[in-house]
Amino acid sequence: MSRSERARAGAGASDPPAAAGLPGPSAGTGRSGTARSVVRSAGAGQASPPAATGLSSESAGTGLSSESAGTGLSSQSAGAPAEPGVAEPKRSSWSLGLRIASGVLFVPLLVLLARAGGIAFWSFVALEVTLGLIEFYRMMRGKGLQPYPALGLLAGYGVLWVAYRPHTSQADFFATGTLVLTMALGLRRPELRGRVEGIAVTLFGVLYVGWLSAHLVLLRELPWRAGTAYRDGAAYVLLAFFLTWSCDTGAYAVGRLLGRTRPWANISPRKSLEGAVGGLVAAIVAGFVARAWFAPFLRPIDAALLGGLTGIFAQVGDLVESLLKRDARHGDSSDLIPGHGGILDRFDSLLFGAPLVFYYLKIVVFRVP
Repeated sequence: MSRSERARAGAGASDPPAAAGLPGPSAGTGRSGTARSVVRSAGAGQASPPAATGLSSESAGTGLSSESAGTGLSSQSAGAPAEPGVAEPKRSSWSLGLRIASGVLFVPLLVLLARAGGIAFWSFVALEVTLGLIEFYRMMRGKGLQPYPALGLLAGYGVLWVAYRPHTSQADFFATGTLVLTMALGLRRPELRGRVEGIAVTLFGVLYVGWLSAHLVLLRELPWRAGTAYRDGAAYVLLAFFLTWSCDTGAYAVGRLLGRTRPWANISPRKSLEGAVGGLVAAIVAGFVARAWFAPFLRPIDAALLGGLTGIFAQVGDLVESLLKRDARHGDSSDLIPGHGGILDRFDSLLFGAPLVFYYLKIVVFRVP
């Protein structure tokens, strides 16, 4: 090779386009030329700037970005895996706006059905029990348990009918038959594991969703026992909804604005002590609002006590449902109601609030034996 050719070759090795892996007069064969230039630079004890900082995906020929070239991992694979046993976080679409919109659509329907009473309101509660039990048994199947959904649904309807017609229903026969039939179904496939757990979770779903929801029917039919006009039953039902959902709204709003202390992080990471206090205060205020608006049968002391107790029981019900979801590794029971999740997400606090309102009105206000 002549002296001029050797000079040109030496200049090509240090030509910037070739060192960067970009096409140019001295790039040669592209990536192979780049590799040779890098090797020559390394052999000379000099590292070109691109080699030190990581090559782009076009020049390195590896398909890795400059951020991931040092580790050999893409940005997606570098993330830590999700911790097992932790529920998926709720999506950002669960906003206050969606909560208000779904409430605006639901509240008029609730008022109409509560005023109608009878089989119309019973059917509404039966629909809630149906969807709630389906969600509950789906969560339990996610834990590997094997409940009996069909039997659970039938038993749930039976509980509602006993609440609707307590004097004409054979409640003792119904309860005994449900228990015996549920245990007998476990004999169909005795080789399967978890038969006892399947029986237990079936009956628990009936009690948790069916029996607690039946107190809405008991509230609507309370005038027959209390000796008041049947139309007053609508006020009893709406009182339970009003106190419970006022507590939910107050806890949600205060928790979002001021929530800092989270003593229930292992159950529900979003629940805060400040939000709980806000919910309690909102329920007490709602008690006085209800007394002035549609519940004149409440004394001032009743408005304060019933509001405060409902504010406590409703939040306990919310935490219980959060515990069930977390144990089953569910973020929401379903996506049925925009802004809330599923039926259990919307009615969880009411499952504890409605029985409290019923027994307070029955025992303290109307003194029904």
